[in-house]
Amino acid sequence: MSRRGVQLSIAVGAVVMAALVVASTGRPLPLLSRPSAFVPTVPPVPTATRTFDTNALPSATVTTDTAPFEPSPFLIALVQIFLVGTVLVVLLAFARLLVALLRKPHLVVHEEPTFAVPLVPAELLEAARERLRDLESGEPRNAIVAAWLDLEGSAAATGLPRQASETSTEYTERVITVWAVDRERLADLAALYREARFSVHPLGEGHRARAIGDLRILIADLERVADEQASVAGSARASSTNGAGASARGVGRPDEGAP
Repeated sequence: MSRRGVQLSIAVGAVVMAALVVASTGRPLPLLSRPSAFVPTVPPVPTATRTFDTNALPSATVTTDTAPFEPSPFLIALVQIFLVGTVLVVLLAFARLLVALLRKPHLVVHEEPTFAVPLVPAELLEAARERLRDLESGEPRNAIVAAWLDLEGSAAATGLPRQASETSTEYTERVITVWAVDRERLADLAALYREARFSVHPLGEGHRARAIGDLRILIADLERVADEQASVAGSARASSTNGAGASARGVGRPDEGAP
């Protein structure tokens, strides 16, 4: 396009823009209206607030409601496949763990711990017999405390270790109850010891009688256990001796018929 054509296009565009401005204001231009006199006209002062006819403006429909998000069926299918796959993987891992546990019975079978019951120390029985005689005389509080302390001192002769969380009284109770003794009598004697050592009220003959009765039953139980242990040990020695003698006689028999 030539330079003159460009200028012509610009002029036409300017005229069109001016026409649009005139049409929007709705007022005739002074150049197109016939003047009534040569008196210059004063243009009206524009007001601060201009009202517009809203009916003349193009109406636009404004919607405030937004449509909810609806995922595509393909996306829903992918999520479902992922969830099903995850569940299958977890079930498979659980099944493998269960099979591994079933193949190892030692992991699920709980065996009771076994230990050899120690022999009743002769020191424990001798101390109990001596304190039984001492309980029958003297002040009840001192006699009860001395009787229990002797039991504590002789309980270590069993060789059973003392746990770090145990008091000396708890240790003595645990050691003596490894044998078949009256646990209620032992607990009552331990309670009398605590009362005699840590209380301030006086102890009378009733407390002494309880301690004597508890200690007598405990001594009888310990003596019975000691006799049973001695009997089992004697039977074992006799069986061992008889077996050794039979073996010796079996070895010597072929020599008896030799010329």
